[in-house]
Parts: sequence; structure tokens; C-alpha cells
Amino acid sequence: MAVNEESLLEALSRYVSPRAAENLVRRALAGRMPTSPGEWAHLLEEILWPELCRLLPFREMPPELKALAREWRELASSQVAEAGEGETEEEELSLEAVDLEDPSARQLLAKRLARLEGVTGVVVAGKNGKEELFSGEPVPLDLAYPLLRRQGYRVFYALLEREIVALRPLSQGYIGLLARKEANIGRLLHALRRLTSPAEVSG
Repeated sequence: MAVNEESLLEALSRYVSPRAAENLVRRALAGRMPTSPGEWAHLLEEILWPELCRLLPFREMPPELKALAREWRELASSQVAEAGEGETEEEELSLEAVDLEDPSARQLLAKRLARLEGVTGVVVAGKNGKEELFSGEPVPLDLAYPLLRRQGYRVFYALLEREIVALRPLSQGYIGLLARKEANIGRLLHALRRLTSPAEVSG
């Protein structure tokens, strides 16, 4: 079970039975599983809270639920701030050209990125090959890459329950990072943004 879901069930169980809490959360999650702290806060404030008001005579949200929603909102705000800092840094980037079709270049880049603080996995993928380094179970990132290219993302990141995933589409491939949740996302995005293809440099 997801950490956020466990926190939500624990908070709700202070006011309704554990089974009732599970039923409330299950119905709320039936449409879509939240993928960010902001979405979890929205689920609690806009979906679960009105439902809870219909069951119990609350006039305002109880302290435990308020605190949980506030924690998620603050986390979401900090992520936006960090991403904004990364955008500012982009103006000062010293670009590095990387040929993703060169096996030795892929290997060197993967080893260097793996040394970044908090990084637990790296994928450097070209059209005809890729280099993967993971400290634990490999995470398949290949499915996300075509979607990112179609959407036009230069850099993309997602906060999972315990980890951060960051991706940089490049030429006919991509660079992907998996990092611990407490890693500095601004630094990870900076490391990805400065990578470019030889064609972009020469063109």
C-alpha cells in the first residue's frame, strides 16, 4: 500500500471505523490514483472531505486531516519552487554534447550520473543500445520516453512514493535518473538540462 494512502487511512480511522475509512478511500481512488502530493491534497480536500461531512456532523476539517492536507500542499509547493530554480539555472548552463549512439560515451555518462548525490539508477539510451546502472531493481523507463517526445518535454520528473524519476529526451534516445526521494531535484534537473546532442551544438 502507498505511504500516502496509509497516512490517509490512519487519519480517517480516528473518526470512522477502519473498514469505513477503507471504503471511503477506495471509492475516492476509483477514478484515478494520485501521483503527486498536490493531487493527494486535492483528493482529501475536494473529494473525501465532502463525503465525510455527509457521514459525520463536522463543521470544519479535523486537525489531523488539516495537518495532512497542509503537509501535502507544502511538499507540492516546494517541488514547484525547486523546478523554478532549475529553470533559472538553465540560462547559465554550460552545455555538454553527448553522442548516445557511441557505446563508450553512454557508459561514461552513466557512470558519471550515477555518482550524483541520491541517485540510485541511471539509463542512457540511444536508438541502437543503452547503458543501465541500478543499485537495486531496474526500473523500466522505455515506455515513458515516446510519450515525452510527443508532448515536447525537454526535461520531465515525477515524484513517486519513495523515489524521484527524471527523464531527458535527447536525439533518438533519452537519459533517465532514479533517485531517493530526499535527493535535490534541482541538481538532478540541472545535470540533465546541460546535456545536448552533437547535432544541436553544431546546428
